[in-house]
Amino acid sequence: MEELSEDTILARDAVQGLLKAKKLLKMYPDNNPIYIKASEESYNKFKSFFELNNELLLKIRQHEIIFNTNQIYHNPQKDDNLALFFFKDGIKELTFLNGLGMNEFENFIKILNTDFENEAFDDDIVTLLWEQDFEHIKYIVDEEVLSDEEEDEKNRLYEKAKDQLYSDDDLLRAYHDGLKTTEKEKSNLVPVDEEELKNIVIETEKEDTLARVDKVIIILFELLYQTREKLFFSEIVGFLENTMGYCIKNGNFKRTLFIINSIRSVIKEKSIDEENIRTLKKIFTSISSKPFILEICNVIDSESVIDEDELVDFVKNLDRTSISTFMNQLGELQSIKGRRLLINVLSVIGRLDMESISKGLYDSRWYVVRNIIAILGKIADARAVEYLTKTLSHPDQRVRKETIKTMGSIGGTVILPHLKKALTDSDPSVRIPVVRILGNSKTEGAKKILLSELLSKDFASKDFIEKKEFFEAITHWQDQEVNDFLFTTLKKKKIWKKTKNDETRACAAYAIGIIGDKEAIPLLEQAQNSKNKLLKTFSSTAIKQLTTEDVIKR
Repeated sequence: MEELSEDTILARDAVQGLLKAKKLLKMYPDNNPIYIKASEESYNKFKSFFELNNELLLKIRQHEIIFNTNQIYHNPQKDDNLALFFFKDGIKELTFLNGLGMNEFENFIKILNTDFENEAFDDDIVTLLWEQDFEHIKYIVDEEVLSDEEEDEKNRLYEKAKDQLYSDDDLLRAYHDGLKTTEKEKSNLVPVDEEELKNIVIETEKEDTLARVDKVIIILFELLYQTREKLFFSEIVGFLENTMGYCIKNGNFKRTLFIINSIRSVIKEKSIDEENIRTLKKIFTSISSKPFILEICNVIDSESVIDEDELVDFVKNLDRTSISTFMNQLGELQSIKGRRLLINVLSVIGRLDMESISKGLYDSRWYVVRNIIAILGKIADARAVEYLTKTLSHPDQRVRKETIKTMGSIGGTVILPHLKKALTDSDPSVRIPVVRILGNSKTEGAKKILLSELLSKDFASKDFIEKKEFFEAITHWQDQEVNDFLFTTLKKKKIWKKTKNDETRACAAYAIGIIGDKEAIPLLEQAQNSKNKLLKTFSSTAIKQLTTEDVIKR
């Protein structure tokens, strides 16, 4: 068995410490002396690692955690599997940075102990990490990672059971068939006056069951088809509005959608006169009104279980007048779930009026501005870049980081001048995501920006972690220009500022190892004899990568 390096052993100990602290917090409250002692011991393992390294980068697989190329954690089981815990929510890389404080460490442990299996809890670990916005804990999410088979099976069974209860088609068919039967038999419909109709609604609502609500809806639509008297027709439409409000109040967007789709069918069939159709169309104005929107916000901010797909399908029926009320509530909702759902709602309805959405960028509350930026990112319209340029200079670095992330999701050459400007940001936590986005774009324009920065006279003075990000980004272009630059950098020796220069050379060795250019082996062997520990370690690692039979190329 190959002997592990010192930093690999320290990385393994840190992960084991993380697992131990997670387990103990489940057993003891966070003020218990046993937990406090274990937490401090676990935190100290990270501090020991940071004495030799500036960052602990962990690659997450389904059943294992990798540091460099070494497996430092493995668990083939589903229970108590730390790797699977991250993997199932799409986290593929987790990075702890030097400077990690005890308070930040303990908050991270608390997230690991969140009961995500609780049906009342509607968030995942990525959402909680995003909310915390840790300064020294970073992550990369792969949104295409699927949940494990057990979760898929549970979802399939749930959908099957839900579909067997009632479907919109069943309900539509029910009242249409009923109407057809009435027409064929030419039976006389017994008139129902306004007072009787109110009593029907009151009595059925007392039951408070889906079946009763469905019955009310069918009765109301039958009356719509049979009623010709204008005033009574208007009353029925009012009862439909009240029923929709009742469904929304209880988080039942499926029934609300059924009513809306049924109204559209009635209008399309033109089986009622034009004046009544105009009355019926007023419902679409009502559902975008302030009282309806506030009720939606109340229910998504409550503990009610909301089907997000049904909510989004319902929102598609709203008009642009609803945006201002939703926007006003963005800074008022209390729950993480509520804020996340409202962001998704606004990313759907906001497509109708991006200018109204962008007004939120002037809000004095940084977290509201960050949420507006997230909404623009979900809309993913290139026109949003114009609005986002305002927040590149926002005083709060969390807002600037979200701006960069959103520009990256929009993509295209239009963002390159803004990314170049962002490389001059005073905060490295803002600059580093810019570097990653430029690297992932793989465009010629992005390469020129990166090389220009790499060749600047001030580059060597940057922090090692940031320099390493630049060199990793440039490996996305495996061409002669990049190869020449890396070889030249690795050869470059200086008498003054030798330590900083050796850091840069170590980064070049790291990049050469990624690219897999075996012609660099003689140069790497020379660098391996350096007295500088970083340069020595990175050169040795690169040689190992290049001399392995199956060199992994990006």
